[in-house]
Amino acid sequence: MAGRSQQHASGPVRVAVVAPTYNHAAPLAGVLLRLGPLGLTTIVVDDGSRDETARVLREWAGAGRVVVTHDLNRGKAAALRTGFREAAARGFTHAATIDTDGQHEPEDLRRLLAVAGSNPGALVIGGRPRRIEGYPITGRLGRALSNAMVRLESGVRVSDTQSGMRVYPLEAIETLGARASRYAFETEVLARAGWAGVPVIEAPISCVYKVAGGRTTHFRLGRDTLGAIRMHAGLLARSCLPGRPVPRLGDGDESASGTIFQRACRWLSPRRMVAMATGGAAERRRLAASVALGLLMATLPVYGVKTVACLWLSARLRLHPLAVIGVSSLSTPPLGLVFAAASVFVGTLVLHGAAPAEGPALWGGEALAWLGGFALEWAVGSVVLGCALAAAGYWLVRLALGPGPARGEGTAAAPEESQAA
Repeated sequence: MAGRSQQHASGPVRVAVVAPTYNHAAPLAGVLLRLGPLGLTTIVVDDGSRDETARVLREWAGAGRVVVTHDLNRGKAAALRTGFREAAARGFTHAATIDTDGQHEPEDLRRLLAVAGSNPGALVIGGRPRRIEGYPITGRLGRALSNAMVRLESGVRVSDTQSGMRVYPLEAIETLGARASRYAFETEVLARAGWAGVPVIEAPISCVYKVAGGRTTHFRLGRDTLGAIRMHAGLLARSCLPGRPVPRLGDGDESASGTIFQRACRWLSPRRMVAMATGGAAERRRLAASVALGLLMATLPVYGVKTVACLWLSARLRLHPLAVIGVSSLSTPPLGLVFAAASVFVGTLVLHGAAPAEGPALWGGEALAWLGGFALEWAVGSVVLGCALAAAGYWLVRLALGPGPARGEGTAAAPEESQAA
């Protein structure tokens, strides 16, 4: 079989299948048989199997069917690296990987190959369903935690960071420098792809956990979990440091991916605030909403957690944190006492229909004692007054910024901030 070659603007794309296997003799023959109609050169890496795998591969080997054998079991990461080197040495630009334990449907590779053909610089992931018959709870939990950690470390958002069905651009993978062993390699490479700007695209695939004859897994809960913890600890620590861990390789969304440090700098950048003010209508509305939220937070008596709340709400609502925190700082004395007194007056009017009998002292312990006597009125009034100020602030900023250019007039919108926290 000749390797499939497709011509794209970036050059020809030649794909080989890389299938690492270890003691999977029972399902292996069926997997290889179903790979045949794809018409791709297939490289099977026997990672030191001690069952009938060698016999199955001897009977299967032939033109376009390559077998590479490890004398000893080295783990999935080593088997993948061996397969990638073999594919690159044979002139292939991409490697499509598949597990040989029977859980993958080889026909699903067609969908991933189509995506890779249109996006030759991307790392394409086959996303398994979230609900699969026989899917163990430990697997579901580990997958969810892995997804969350990769998103935190790199900004890459996929639903299945542990899927073994993928299409790798070999040149980019070599440069990323993923060092993790065994199963952690497939997760680490996603985080490093996000750091490098390599687009990560997910396409849905099917999955079978109830394999005929029983599914064999070589995942060891204790050892491989500890390995994943060490790997994520290293990625997380590096992601918090300045500098670029890997070269910029791709044209992925730089505003949404990168290390935690890089995304935090972009998220907090005053230049992005200027871009929002001069951008399209949606960005101007978002900046006005940032000011509105800041006014609301300035009024609410949430002292001690206000900055944290502002950062969290800014991330959730995709607002600019500097605008929110800056406006919310109006709550500091002496103006903050004016906000508090106004809230008490409003709350008293709402709850009792009349203003307080005594006005406040606006400094020192007397002011705090006076406010303490109107705790409920203060809380209710702060919500009412805060909402009114937020609405007024929103429309004043909207009027000051103007409607902005119509969509399509060429004004660059402010980049989306990454939720770095």
